[in-house]
Amino acid sequence: MSREKIKEVAILHFNRYGYEGAKMSQIAEEAGIRKQSMAYHFSSKKELLTELYGEIVEEEIAFVRRYFAESADAAWEDRLHGFLVEHKNRFLTSPNVNLMFVFSFTTPIEVHDYVLTQYRRYLAALKEEATALFSAAAVGSLPPEACTVAYVTMLDGLDVQLVYETKHAYEQTLSIVWNLFLTGIRHAERS
Repeated sequence: MSREKIKEVAILHFNRYGYEGAKMSQIAEEAGIRKQSMAYHFSSKKELLTELYGEIVEEEIAFVRRYFAESADAAWEDRLHGFLVEHKNRFLTSPNVNLMFVFSFTTPIEVHDYVLTQYRRYLAALKEEATALFSAAAVGSLPPEACTVAYVTMLDGLDVQLVYETKHAYEQTLSIVWNLFLTGIRHAERS
């Protein structure tokens, strides 16, 4: 049985039962191998999760970079709003993305430092892309870094809606905060 099949099953178990509730024996059984064979691939649940989480973060960093590169010809407002919509869709349809964001909010103690370090890498890539976008667009009178902080803070609040609430809550909140964000960015005074 391949490591990939084990990881595929593990993502589903981590999403369904959380880190503490996921059992290596159940993952092995669903992957079609004996628990003893599982140890050949992953010596512990911590090892399994850290490999998975690191790979998922890499996938999402690549997505962020690809999204902003492919949308370069669109207006800055459309690019940023489109990212928020695509971000929501990825969370709702991809078990990998769901795991990444849920575990960034409800980090298992055993892997706390690792998960936060990896998630900060994702945030750094997103901030880099957003800052470049704001620099090129010369939006309002705020420095690009301040616009990025406002955007990422808005995204964090929206992520709370996805992790703890519903798709509808995300969409409703987005419609409110997006207009506030645009108004604030366009009319802010340079500090």
